[in-house]
Amino acid sequence: MGYLNSFATLKPYKPPIMKTLYLTLFSLLTVTMLSCAKMEGYGGKASISGKVFGRDYNSNGNLVSEDYLGNVRVYIYKHGSTQYFDDMRTAYDGSFQFDYLQVGKYDLWAFGDCDNCSWDQTYTLITVEVTSKKEVVVAPDIEITF
Repeated sequence: MGYLNSFATLKPYKPPIMKTLYLTLFSLLTVTMLSCAKMEGYGGKASISGKVFGRDYNSNGNLVSEDYLGNVRVYIYKHGSTQYFDDMRTAYDGSFQFDYLQVGKYDLWAFGDCDNCSWDQTYTLITVEVTSKKEVVVAPDIEITF
């Protein structure tokens, strides 16, 4: 009978409160640190603006006209990547602006016509770097032929 009474007095195991507190705190800090690592792309407060400038050549290679071009598609992607994450068409004055970007390097490009190239097109690529969170970067003109 004394043997059965010793089992009846056992209490369920409770982990030490400090160990549980440390594990919870460590888990929260880990999740917070991982969520703060941001890559290039959308989600920031920086922007990149610029213009597309076009030159029109005749079949002899002589310049016929040149001006800023509207309705030209400009692409943006992370520097060194092969997948663009956004594109837009230029305004009537050739201007464009990509907003809400993170700090990092970006490649901007636009297609132009090229009668001597395969597929009759070429592209012009420029690389721009955003160095601070709220920076407004003015990119050099993207010059294309048409």
